[in-house]
Amino acid sequence: MTMLTFTEKEKRALVALIQEQIDTHLSRFPYARYPVYPLEEWKRLLCDPATVTPTILKQILGWTFGGWQRKDMPSAQSSVVRSIIKLWPEFTEKVPPESAGILQFWEERLTDWTNGFQAVSFLLHLMRPDEYEITDSHRLQAMYELLQTINHQGNDRSLSRSLLDLENYSSFFHAILPKFSFGEHNRIQLDRFLKAYGNRHAYKNVDSNYTTSEPHIWQFSWSDVKTEYYDLEKITLRSNADVLFACLLSLLDEQPEVGQKLTIGQTVELLPLGTGGICNPASFKYALISLFGKQKGRDYFITEDSSLQQAFTDQANQSTRDMKFYTHFQETKISINEKYLKG
Repeated sequence: MTMLTFTEKEKRALVALIQEQIDTHLSRFPYARYPVYPLEEWKRLLCDPATVTPTILKQILGWTFGGWQRKDMPSAQSSVVRSIIKLWPEFTEKVPPESAGILQFWEERLTDWTNGFQAVSFLLHLMRPDEYEITDSHRLQAMYELLQTINHQGNDRSLSRSLLDLENYSSFFHAILPKFSFGEHNRIQLDRFLKAYGNRHAYKNVDSNYTTSEPHIWQFSWSDVKTEYYDLEKITLRSNADVLFACLLSLLDEQPEVGQKLTIGQTVELLPLGTGGICNPASFKYALISLFGKQKGRDYFITEDSSLQQAFTDQANQSTRDMKFYTHFQETKISINEKYLKG
């Protein structure tokens, strides 16, 4: 079977279809499950697969299954991850020179090729990023449905979990990529859309008001952060809550007056899941609760009701805390403690 090809008319039709729907689907994209910042380092490491440690390999494979910073992957996916890690030394002894050989090596050894194909496809992308885009069943499903919508000659193809799938998807991706106008974000936005579009049925029972936001600050380093109006050296603790506060001050640095007339809801909105690299939902929500309290002597905000901070502190100290406690105080007015303003 030959690879997919596209006329200019078909490319324009595909781009128009995607542009009509991209905002809708990206408004629900799980950004914290698929942060882009580790990818370049992984590509560098996989130039020499033998240097990839089991810990890094587990992170890489967890990412492709949406398990970044999570310990609760489904058992089938966890089993594939364990198998690949176990077989990795054998693979790296003599990495097959051709992509077909790499796929064959793993298909012969992994008993679950449904999840195995997704994992190996991601590894191939990292090893050969100029040849293959990130490919999985959701992205392939999105491609086939879009081709069907424009009546493309290849719309009768189906998922085969083979090299042809990778080649077809990458050909499709590369054909339409230059047609978008997101500048340096073209590849990221198109990839995210195709992932979300192919998985859109997972959200059919989710509240229609549910939305997600991409963090303004993905990575954070205490040694690198600089602010003009806020004194970050006054932040002496180094837990996740303190990272969130430092990220907040960094965001407010261009308009420090806003920091004196915030609400709890506005503060949370500025700090979506994934901010500062905190992508685990439970860790992140606990950090938000701690952020607004007085645990360990924190004094980041001034409120009209001093008992409110104690309420957050009590929640943070409870093992059975309400992880959405802050949602009950969306309109509560707070301001940054002037202690953290530079003199």
